[in-house]
Amino acid sequence: MLRRSDVAHLVRGARPFASGVNSAALQVLGDWAEAELDTRAVTLTAPAAVADDAMYAVVTVVGSPTALAENLPNGTEPVRALRALERTIGTRVRGVLPINTAGENAVLALAAAAALGIELVDADGCGRVRPTVEDTLFTLAGVEMGPCAVASPFGETTVLEGTTGRVSEIVPRLVGASGGWAFFAGYPVTGSELREHANPGTIARYLDAEPGNELAGVAHRTLLRATITNIEHGPAGSERISILMTERRVSGSARRIRVDADEAYLGALADGVPLQSPTQELFVISESGEVLDPERCLPGMRVDLVAVELPAAWSVLSDDTMKVEGNAT
Repeated sequence: MLRRSDVAHLVRGARPFASGVNSAALQVLGDWAEAELDTRAVTLTAPAAVADDAMYAVVTVVGSPTALAENLPNGTEPVRALRALERTIGTRVRGVLPINTAGENAVLALAAAAALGIELVDADGCGRVRPTVEDTLFTLAGVEMGPCAVASPFGETTVLEGTTGRVSEIVPRLVGASGGWAFFAGYPVTGSELREHANPGTIARYLDAEPGNELAGVAHRTLLRATITNIEHGPAGSERISILMTERRVSGSARRIRVDADEAYLGALADGVPLQSPTQELFVISESGEVLDPERCLPGMRVDLVAVELPAAWSVLSDDTMKVEGNAT
């Protein structure tokens, strides 16, 4: 059972996987989860233990975490969205899981499970942080996003039924009318489908993270060690941050490293050549072993650039693969 005291551990472990350039949303969601867990504890269920014929749903923040930190949730969003989804599919949802490994979504899923008195599944629907709601392992497996429900912080709840391609075009328009963010519940799947396609162990990995060594339970490898030389910020209103580094090699030569960070993920170039493969996500690690958010990186710091391996399903995927066609109803 997960209780209020577990929220701080979850937030700490999830922080490296948060959107990075704005951790304020993670704190807001942590406070929300603590308030919900004051009322009831939440059962954490392993994918192997989900009921085959029961229904489960994926939840996420759609839109900008920055907007969530500025336009606060009213607390009713999970109940409104899940109840609307249940009415549409005609059955009760037994549990929820976060859509991806983004730190905000892990904490949001816990708050949602507590608000509804349902299970939190120890898994996620992506195995990585992806920027759009249709980029999931479920989509790769042919599972439709809809029916789904989108609840705004202003009180509106919208149900969408249609193909993943069409629904994914409509959701951003709802977000734009909802102050920049909304609560999403969708991808209704049976327990057997969840077990087959979801990425297991997400919540437990965050809960077990060690202070100062948050990636201890995550398979990863160090790509290089370098010194930060400069930080560049994008245009006004942009979330982009570029971290410039120099790597001194044993041979005496040097490589120029550029790490670009935005709301979705990090990308790195070494002398203009991409450093990571499509099946890796990058993290900047301090000399003390702490994962650094981009805004905490400073010139003069010695850091490691670390790659975390992603589920094998992404190894055969190009960006165009996720573009699906269809009609909404």
